Amino acid sequence: MVNCSISTPFAEDFVRGLSPVMMGFLIFLLVMSLSTCALFMEMWVYLSRKISCTHVKDRCLMVLSLFPVVGIAAQLGLIVPRSAMLADLLSSAYTGMALFAFFHLTVAYLGGETEMLEKLQSVECTLHVGPCCCCCFCLPTTPMDRRAYSIFRKCVSQTVVLIPILTFIIAVLWADGKYFQEKVDIYSPVFYLRILMTISTLLSLYAFNVMVKTSLCVADRRYHLMAKYHVILVAVIINSLQPLIFELLTSYDVIPCTEMFNWQGRASEFNNMAKVLEAFILMLTARVYYRKPYPLVDTELLAFDNSLLFIQ
Repeated sequence: MVNCSISTPFAEDFVRGLSPVMMGFLIFLLVMSLSTCALFMEMWVYLSRKISCTHVKDRCLMVLSLFPVVGIAAQLGLIVPRSAMLADLLSSAYTGMALFAFFHLTVAYLGGETEMLEKLQSVECTLHVGPCCCCCFCLPTTPMDRRAYSIFRKCVSQTVVLIPILTFIIAVLWADGKYFQEKVDIYSPVFYLRILMTISTLLSLYAFNVMVKTSLCVADRRYHLMAKYHVILVAVIINSLQPLIFELLTSYDVIPCTEMFNWQGRASEFNNMAKVLEAFILMLTARVYYRKPYPLVDTELLAFDNSLLFIQ
């Protein structure tokens, strides 16, 4: 077996050591990431022409921009291995912002906070849903009143605050030499910071899952709310769990060292390869549903009681 180096190679050393086949695959991934950006620009033009409501259009673009951001960040982290950690942190922070934007996009689809609460006042929320409580059938139902909505909104919005704070702490540890991608195991503080990030994401997904399932009772089917939610759900799971999985697989030599990936922090390379392809596939999937005809939305009815919680 090839001996693993402790240090991560520089970009020129990494590219110089690639085989012709791997170089071709790297170029293919570059084309995929650029294609993701091109699809986003095409969607930008399309939504600008088709959607007159600024709130809905801006939130759609905020959600769709997640895929080119993740794809480009992963591509840079792939070509420059030493920047992989920063690229991963950028993806994690932006994912929380995109999920929060999608939450408000759902509220906008229902006419704003006031109209949404009026529509849902007779609907009971089912709390035994995934990803946290799908097996807890003993949980009672609760009416979707203003208090319940406020709790769910805070559960979703906490990722916008907590994820950047945790990513900043990891970046500080990395800058101080306390965090090495080459050595991430159960004894590393970063391992537990990533677990906290995962818990934060799962809590946000749980609250939003309750909101989406409740909103489906009154939402116009032409918005394809559930399909759009599944797309961003997959993106959130990929950005939250996939890096941790690859790091554990390489830490315990499930993914062994090879001649081209001969350093202990090679998990980031495999993670970024997967992310580039996944971002392109998710962008294609999202494009299908965001290009479908939209019902007319009355901008004057989009009343949000707390404008500070609505990303401008």
